[in-house]
Amino acid sequence: MERIGERPSNQQTDLEIGEDSILKVQPTTRPEKMDNYTKGESVTIFDPPSLHMEGAIEMKVTNASKIRNVMGYAMSTFGNSNVRHVIWNGSGNAISKTISCAEIMKRKIKGLHQITQVGFLRVEDFWEPTVEGLDRLKVNTNIPTISILLSKDPLDTSHPSYQAPGSTELVWPDQMKTKKDNSQRKMAAIRDLKNAASKPKRSRGNGKDSFKSKKKTDKLQSGTELKKSEATCNSME
Repeated sequence: MERIGERPSNQQTDLEIGEDSILKVQPTTRPEKMDNYTKGESVTIFDPPSLHMEGAIEMKVTNASKIRNVMGYAMSTFGNSNVRHVIWNGSGNAISKTISCAEIMKRKIKGLHQITQVGFLRVEDFWEPTVEGLDRLKVNTNIPTISILLSKDPLDTSHPSYQAPGSTELVWPDQMKTKKDNSQRKMAAIRDLKNAASKPKRSRGNGKDSFKSKKKTDKLQSGTELKKSEATCNSME
């Protein structure tokens, strides 16, 4: 399990072929089909524990969950004065939806304290060959998970992911902030390159000719203005 407070990353999959060879790939989801193979059993190797609080209602968010439906139940239940805590749990593609539900609840109910826990669920999927001569495959997938505790009562402020009521800043480790800063700098550099490429290019010779032409035009305009001034003075005399 990763450190508490770490940002979840994309699912990472290791594809093991036979006994010794390992090929690492990073699909966005667990593979559902493979040529010449049928999917066999799936085994959960490690399931990180979610946050727990006595008397809390636990909301499990999946990729198929409708935010309106889960929020309706959570708000009506959490609105009861006897219910002091709610825990939002999600994994994989449902992480962003889980975070959205927690943020919506924080906006609707003021004064909530928050603690966040992030980990990885490790699953082994076995694939059986349908063609003679092929080896059995084992696919190891690390699926990010998130658990968000919202409480009407004060929580442990020394927890690394604690957020006080009204706080809008996400709490992540320093190394994750560094990665985010590097990513932002990279995107800024790409934008600068695109802007530079979109500007029309001019040859050096044309640039000099343009500068000389502009300088000559400025001189002509200055001479014309001087003659106009002299003519005005003469007419006044």
